[in-house]
Amino acid sequence: MSHHVPEHDPRSRFEDEGIPDLQDGTPQQQWSVDPQEAPLPADEPVAVEDFGTTDDEQIQGESLSGRLEREASEEQPMFGVEESAARPSGEGGDAPAVDRVTEESGLGVGSDLDTEREPDTGVDPVGSAQPEEPSGQVQDEPRPAGRLVAPDEGTRADAEPDEVAMEAGPDAGGFTAEEAAMHVEPE
Repeated sequence: MSHHVPEHDPRSRFEDEGIPDLQDGTPQQQWSVDPQEAPLPADEPVAVEDFGTTDDEQIQGESLSGRLEREASEEQPMFGVEESAARPSGEGGDAPAVDRVTEESGLGVGSDLDTEREPDTGVDPVGSAQPEEPSGQVQDEPRPAGRLVAPDEGTRADAEPDEVAMEAGPDAGGFTAEEAAMHVEPE
């Protein structure tokens, strides 16, 4: 009985370090975040009934028309609506007008997007992060605090036993989950 020994993959970093490569080195594995993790199989069998699954079909080869029939067309919405899709067959010039977004029309890319903003209705506004008030005003309910920064911004050793920080407001990307959980409570 012959025993199949996998060949050394010259691109495998793990085999260079003495770790056996447990995967087959497929492109999906190389694209994944963790190269040791294989891609998950699909929920349903894929291409089980397609041409080329038997030895005879592989030897015979598939015709070009069969391959083109199985090919999925790529959607390219940046080029607008195709003429054949915009004009129903059989109707010469009676087709409804189609707004084509092209660079020649002067509208430009993204001009077909709806940019009107509707204000949120029925949603309680969350208090925005505010700097500490010098007036010493005490609020009845805890309010969101957001991003907290030490007075020296963490550059020196902390000699104070209590945690002291000032509210810095939201960062450019908004609050993280931890920052959103911070609240100012009255003492």
